[in-house]
Amino acid sequence: RTPILSYALNISPKNHFMAGIAVVVDREQKVIGVITDGDIRRGISKGVSLEEPVERIANFNPLLINATHSRAQIRKDLMEEARRRKSHYFKYNKLILVEPDGKLRDVIPLSDVLSPPVEEKVLAIYGMGYVGLTLAATFANAGIPVIGIDVSEPLIAQLNRGTAPFYEKGLDSLLSSLAQSNPIRFTIDARLYPADVHIVTVGSPVLADGAPDLSYVESATRTIAAILKREDLVIFRSTVPVGTMRRIVLPILEKSGLACGADFRLVFAPERTVEGKALDELRSLPQIIGGFDKASTDMAGTLFGQITNTIVEVESLEAAELVKLMNNTFRDLVFSFANEVAQICDAYNLNAFALVHAANEGYPRDRIPLPSPGVGGICLSKDPYIYTHPIDPLPKAPVLGVASRSINRTGADYVIGKLQTFCARTGKSLDSLRILVLGLAFKGTPETSDIRGSVALDLIEKLPVRKNILVKDYVVTQAQIEALGCTAVGNDLAAVFSEVDAVAVMNNHYLNNRFNFVQALRRRNGPVLLFDGWNMFDQREIENLPGAYYATMGYMTAAPKPDRTK
Repeated sequence: RTPILSYALNISPKNHFMAGIAVVVDREQKVIGVITDGDIRRGISKGVSLEEPVERIANFNPLLINATHSRAQIRKDLMEEARRRKSHYFKYNKLILVEPDGKLRDVIPLSDVLSPPVEEKVLAIYGMGYVGLTLAATFANAGIPVIGIDVSEPLIAQLNRGTAPFYEKGLDSLLSSLAQSNPIRFTIDARLYPADVHIVTVGSPVLADGAPDLSYVESATRTIAAILKREDLVIFRSTVPVGTMRRIVLPILEKSGLACGADFRLVFAPERTVEGKALDELRSLPQIIGGFDKASTDMAGTLFGQITNTIVEVESLEAAELVKLMNNTFRDLVFSFANEVAQICDAYNLNAFALVHAANEGYPRDRIPLPSPGVGGICLSKDPYIYTHPIDPLPKAPVLGVASRSINRTGADYVIGKLQTFCARTGKSLDSLRILVLGLAFKGTPETSDIRGSVALDLIEKLPVRKNILVKDYVVTQAQIEALGCTAVGNDLAAVFSEVDAVAVMNNHYLNNRFNFVQALRRRNGPVLLFDGWNMFDQREIENLPGAYYATMGYMTAAPKPDRTK
């Protein structure tokens, strides 16, 4: 008789016992048939005795699935084999998985395949800016199907041509590679491609009074509510005030008629990457996850586990919302201390960089950050305000976010003050001053093309005459610069010095000082100001040059003393 193995399925962690099926194997343990309770009932109805060999009732043409295939491939294998057999796939409510050599691996319910695990579901990412596009590329690179959604038709057209709308290290080459292996489907219509996971990365700006503008967040939420289905996972990464998920997002989603927790999952998982290193940090930074319930948190943790090794679960939606605001508000706050120190240094004409280095030298606690001409960027320039505006009123309103912004947002005014002092000492006027702005992006390291929230941009907007402003940035394009009404200059900065009265170093790109600055200044006739906002040049070397003024945070070359011998 053919040996028979009655398979109790203790192999599967989800099923301690699976009734109604036995797998028939040969002496080498290779699967040759299957017997179901239906086969037994049909045999009995035809007069087959239970004492007879199993050959009388066994199915020796079972549908076998390669156990080494992914769940997605198993689904494909099942559909194709069912079509070949001219039957329906749902007929096979239990699937037999075999090794490549035909030996039994497992028996799983059909539902395990038809309801794919979260890491195999289709992702829709709403908002194709810095946050959304880098996240989409990272998930797609992990082999996950991704849909990129944005309301801007020109942006979607550009992405469908294969080019990113901004510079991010490694992004262009990754998108090019994905176009061949796992292309992202870009669209303006979320209804075109059904998705199982919805990730919101749209902007959350602040209004003139610092109040958060949640219109983009609410619009994306309404879009999702219109297509939400059971078992979907909704994740928000846009920075929002504490309480937004529960008070604003959740009620909109439940207008779909589905209940959070019972029908769909909801999570806040803040984005915390730095521009210029986003693709690296999406894989290396711990991912904070706070869910509506434990099932939501677990599902999102499994998803993000496909791209990062460290998941940090927090207790609620509100906890995750606050973590992001804590990170960015703290950064802005400590920078504001250094910049306030620089303002105090101004009263005594002290170089604030030298002072901070002295304070930190050999001191084992709480290193003070270096100052800068303001703190820019889209996140640090708005998140402290969002931190200050929770949805639910607090017994005592937060104040530190507004305090840090009141200092750091005045960077452009600080630089203009130095330019005005230079004009007063040299008899020049601000509206006739020709100025080279060195560094337009909001930061130079890591390098980026993003000028949103840039202190240099704020400076340009506050200077009286745009046509007198020359700009050099090693990442921002010439078209972006000229769109501001300024003149973009090439790499021969030494030649530019003969045309300008002042140079303002506004970010810390590593190429800003990679030329013979002293030699260029020597060829300059008449007084010239170098505002070294990031302490990239040698103060003494500049000040030894005739007619050269050096300025930085807290310090400026004193006016020449009158010659009383004449």
